[in-house]
Amino acid sequence: MKILQLFKKLWPYLLQYKSKLIFGFLCIIISNLLNIINPKIVSKAIDYFQGDIKIGRLLTYAGALIAVTIVFGFFRFLTRRTVIVVSRLIENDMRNDLFAKLQSLSSTFYQQNNTGDIMARLTNDLNAVRSVLGPGLMYTVNTIATFIFVIIMMLTINPLLTLMAMIPVPLMVVAVNYFNRQINKTYTAVQDQYAAISTKAQENLAGIRIVKSYVLEKLELDSFNLLNKDYIKKNMRYVKYNAAYRPTMMLIVGIGIAIILLFGGRMIINDVITLGEYVAFNLYLGMLVFPSIALGWVMGIFYQGVASMNRLDYILRAESDIADESANKIDALLISGEIECKNLSFTYPTAEEPALQNINLKVARGEIIAVVGRTGAGKSTLMQLLTRIFEPEDATLFLDGRDIKKIPLKQLREHIGYIPQDTFLFSDTIRNNIAFGVADADQEKIEWAARIAQIHDSILELPDGYDTILGERGINLSGGQKQRMSIARAILKEPKILLLDDALSAVDTITEEAILNDLKNIMINKTCFWVSHRISSIKNADHIIVLDQGKIVEEGTHEELLMQNGIYADLFEKQQLEESLSLTE
Repeated sequence: MKILQLFKKLWPYLLQYKSKLIFGFLCIIISNLLNIINPKIVSKAIDYFQGDIKIGRLLTYAGALIAVTIVFGFFRFLTRRTVIVVSRLIENDMRNDLFAKLQSLSSTFYQQNNTGDIMARLTNDLNAVRSVLGPGLMYTVNTIATFIFVIIMMLTINPLLTLMAMIPVPLMVVAVNYFNRQINKTYTAVQDQYAAISTKAQENLAGIRIVKSYVLEKLELDSFNLLNKDYIKKNMRYVKYNAAYRPTMMLIVGIGIAIILLFGGRMIINDVITLGEYVAFNLYLGMLVFPSIALGWVMGIFYQGVASMNRLDYILRAESDIADESANKIDALLISGEIECKNLSFTYPTAEEPALQNINLKVARGEIIAVVGRTGAGKSTLMQLLTRIFEPEDATLFLDGRDIKKIPLKQLREHIGYIPQDTFLFSDTIRNNIAFGVADADQEKIEWAARIAQIHDSILELPDGYDTILGERGINLSGGQKQRMSIARAILKEPKILLLDDALSAVDTITEEAILNDLKNIMINKTCFWVSHRISSIKNADHIIVLDQGKIVEEGTHEELLMQNGIYADLFEKQQLEESLSLTE
């Protein structure tokens, strides 16, 4: 991506604030017009010193300088206040667009991209793009305006001297081109390494209890130090070019000043120009020093912005692999809960072996279906396909006789209560966590859901009850409490279909039995899928399927499966033995 392509990407955002930007650029032009007046005043004053000096005239020159400087400062203030504010507003718009895009992407995207890398794009890269729109754009317009107005004024003093002052310009072009190429390359490497560090830090903090329990702090620190050293090394390369940029530009500008000193002095001696004109010419040349130096700095900002926009554009261009063709259609479909799988197969994007193979299953409305099997059998995959977290193939999964892919996603998910294996709670109040899926839920309804999930009494024991703020991912709750909180959240939706993916694994058997009994009462005429490793929990289900290596190898009622003497019977026998041994202990 080049600089022009960068602005092409940013053009829709810039158009939203075109009136503010035009005003800001006008302020830049006015301030530069005012700025070129002062050297002219100084020139007149110096030439005036050559004759009879009157205090009144001197006060006039001094007053004019002060007045012009004050008005110049006012317009510079308006410039910064306008352009920098616009850059912040666009940053806000882009952040919202990026977040909205991330909300729309499927789980496949998050499997392929680390959280730390995504966070780096949303912070460092977005900040780099904002710098392009703020100081980058402001100083670019200012530099162009300054060069145009100042060179015109220099030409009015002496065209030949102006031409001499332009001798170092080709050197400047070569230097800018070289340094910008190097800065762009090294800055991209720095940002990629920063993303790797962010990912490592995020994973370490998320799993800090595991790290500590295995006493692996030293190993983690060493691993982080390696990444950090690589980051410093890449940063040093970037800093090397960035640090050399400004002195190089100053050297080139210094060459120009030396040329003017030599030729300008000769012109004064030969009466080609006056002393006042020579001083004014040098003041004008001095006005080009900062823009010349800033040109290198601004080009660095632009090339950093190009690298960062490439990384942001990766997110903005990403497409969800879950099509929602019916998203904008008004559909009066009423979901009852009848589910059918027809030769349902699925392979994860990053896997070679299928997670599910030729699943055929028909579930009537109101049935309780239990899913059991060894670890990795495909139980969770089936749950995720039912919610379209991952996309099934066409005409393999049906809801109420309709291909699930033809049902608007919003409508489908509104009717499903899904409790995944990995429970997630937000850093918010318990009340808001339970009411997460139901915005208008009142306290009575929230407590009703909590009672069914057998968590109400535990909540009341907390100092602030339902107003207790949870730590990150609910860290101040036990595993069982987090699971019960997630169940309450799903129940509050009063879904037509309830999916429990081993959602009671951290709950004791007595509490589990109480929860399941209450669930049976509220899920009458509603479909329910129970994934569980505890056969005692699901033995009363209407229908049980046993998955092994992604296939249904056994199915039937509890009694029918025991008679088959297969995987189910083996699991049941082992669990019975474990329970007997625990009782004897």
